[in-house]
Amino acid sequence: AFLGGGVAGSALAAAVGAVAGAALAVWARGAPAAAGIGAAVIAAAAVLSLARRRLGGFTGDVLGAAVVVSETAALLVSGVRW
Repeated sequence: AFLGGGVAGSALAAAVGAVAGAALAVWARGAPAAAGIGAAVIAAAAVLSLARRRLGGFTGDVLGAAVVVSETAALLVSGVRW
């Protein structure tokens, strides 16, 4: 994907990796992992939506913030049951 596959090749590789990682997490940890993944996706989408609406787009800093917010949301939701 990183050897000249272009944007479509990179996006496909990222999507396959994300789906495989999510499936492995759900298989290993069950419902708490699924809830954590859902919370992470919603949180990241909310940050990106806010950035697009307020800033007209997003930069690497916004993507970094989305990662931190989604990780925090996933840990909070997954840890509720623990």
